[in-house]
Amino acid sequence: MSLIGIPIGFYGYVFPGNINLMVLELYNSKRYKFLVFMLSLIIIFESIYCVVSLTFLSSIRNDVRFFDIIESISYTFLLMMGLWMLLERKGQKNKSNQNTVFRGIFNIIIHPQQIPHWLIAGSIISGVFSFNQIKGGIITFALFNSIGTLLAMAFYMFFGGKILTYFNLNMFHINKVMGGVYVLLFFYHLL
Repeated sequence: MSLIGIPIGFYGYVFPGNINLMVLELYNSKRYKFLVFMLSLIIIFESIYCVVSLTFLSSIRNDVRFFDIIESISYTFLLMMGLWMLLERKGQKNKSNQNTVFRGIFNIIIHPQQIPHWLIAGSIISGVFSFNQIKGGIITFALFNSIGTLLAMAFYMFFGGKILTYFNLNMFHINKVMGGVYVLLFFYHLL
């Protein structure tokens, strides 16, 4: 049943965001050594978030106040990232590409969407797969989740550039759209 980690890992990274845009930028700029390092970092932190969130899922889910605090912190990070992306100037293409990498690194380590993602995914799969019964179950699930995450990153490396070229977009425009989405998500959370 741990194999369900592959589609969950893929789904968690298939939508455009700072991390997969950073992977695309590093791949397109042929910075392969740094790309391998960043992919390793992505897998390490993704696995940490996955294991910690699933291990403590029941206590987080039952403690409404703690969950609200975690959720508020996550949305505050979304607002900060969105404003950073929206306020970036157009004339600085190299700076924009560099900021895409910095935002990607920041989101690998402090990934504001991960806790809510794992709370939702963990709640869904906990009805099918009991992690408490098998100590190694969470670790095995995290390994399969890492495979799914790598598949999503490979999708962006190999097809992301073609999609961007096809739609004649660039990183600056994508950053503006994602920044707007992040700011809107923050204000939606306040409602």
